[in-house]
Amino acid sequence: MLTGDKRYVERSLELARKAVGLTFPNPLVGAVLVADGKIVGEGSHRGVGNPHAEIEAINQAGEKTRGATLYLNLEPCCHFGKTPPCTDAILEAGISRVVFSIYDPDERVRGRGAGILRAKGVSTTVGVLSGEALELNLPYIHRNLTGKPFIVLKLASTINGYLTAGDRRWLTGEKARQYVHYLRAWTEAIGIGIGTLESDAPILDRRLFGKNLPPPIRMVFDTSLRFPSDHSWLVRGEKVIIYCLQGSSIEKMGKLEKAGAEVVILSRGEGGIDLSAWIDDMAQRGLTSVLIEGGGEVSTSIIRSGLFDRLVLFYVPLISGTKGVSWYQDAGPPPWLSERGLLPANLEMMEGDLMMVYDSQQMERYIDVVTEGKDCLQV
Repeated sequence: MLTGDKRYVERSLELARKAVGLTFPNPLVGAVLVADGKIVGEGSHRGVGNPHAEIEAINQAGEKTRGATLYLNLEPCCHFGKTPPCTDAILEAGISRVVFSIYDPDERVRGRGAGILRAKGVSTTVGVLSGEALELNLPYIHRNLTGKPFIVLKLASTINGYLTAGDRRWLTGEKARQYVHYLRAWTEAIGIGIGTLESDAPILDRRLFGKNLPPPIRMVFDTSLRFPSDHSWLVRGEKVIIYCLQGSSIEKMGKLEKAGAEVVILSRGEGGIDLSAWIDDMAQRGLTSVLIEGGGEVSTSIIRSGLFDRLVLFYVPLISGTKGVSWYQDAGPPPWLSERGLLPANLEMMEGDLMMVYDSQQMERYIDVVTEGKDCLQV
């Protein structure tokens, strides 16, 4: 059972999690105000342009903010954006202490928020439940520290490494599928190959996590523009980005764009589309994250290039024949493997399925940056 500061920071994390899928490109933040050992105000950020979690908690607490302690999973902001700085509101409310999990990696903050509060006599504590806070906002942190979207590669495989097993529509069980829908809500976009679209006709929504959540941005790697212009995503006006190659049919492009799709022409890379150019395109759009749920060709290209930040691999208790689709199709190991390898991040049984999560090596330094303030700019 959590006690003291940890108890209230955990509550802020619970509040933040309620907005998963709603805040892009902003972080997930919850706030708890405590006075005389009692919670007097709570709040969570619900999306761009909406009040920040701190403001909701302050407004709920009213006059009880004087001398209270504010608990957060992320450092308060100190800059003008769609809303005024939260540090100003904290000072005006007379809050005497602020406890938060991690520094905000946004270059406009990065320790400045905490520095402003300290300079005005507000006590600050950082690092409470930092691991949980880092995990919750990992796509946001990665985007701000690298300028690139956080890329998650998700695969469901038989024990012997195949993406298919007979005529089964789903390899994994219900619990694993529910977690995948959480990943779809946690990330801003989802990417597949045209082959997966044609063979599986996936819905690619977030319904098992939140029925009222908007769908993710759908990205389709389609070198020959086979995507149907009357697809239900386009009919409903949902955002679809199709990545094709130079030399693709101008007529097909025009038809898809008229139907509401956005067609992006990229140069050719090894085995198809230049994935580095694809990442650059996402970065220019300001996207925080993408979940790749492609088939064997897409997953092989992503793995070959080493262009993923997290690998989520579900092994199901099945053995398929050798005529299935392998999730990694190169004859030898990817060239980056000997250089950096992967960091094990999680291992979990989900009913009969085994989920294994691996991160790239750069994830190791993030905890130092956001908890100890390394590379953070102080006031």
